[in-house]
Amino acid sequence: MAEGKKTEQAAEGQAQASGDTAPKTKKINVMTLKEIEAKLAEVMEKQGGLTSKYAKQLLLRKKSLFS
Repeated sequence: MAEGKKTEQAAEGQAQASGDTAPKTKKINVMTLKEIEAKLAEVMEKQGGLTSKYAKQLLLRKKSLFS
């Protein structure tokens, strides 16, 4: 009996987790300049530089927004 309750609770927890409507990430090509600058600052803080592929893609998007 205890096992049945645990599996039901686990299934409910998974259903709630997958039911989130807010997107966790946003595509770079949809971001605004302000969002890109915020992400670049976050990357600098967390990764200590702009050498990652993600940071380089952000920089390319920022450059394309300026041109």
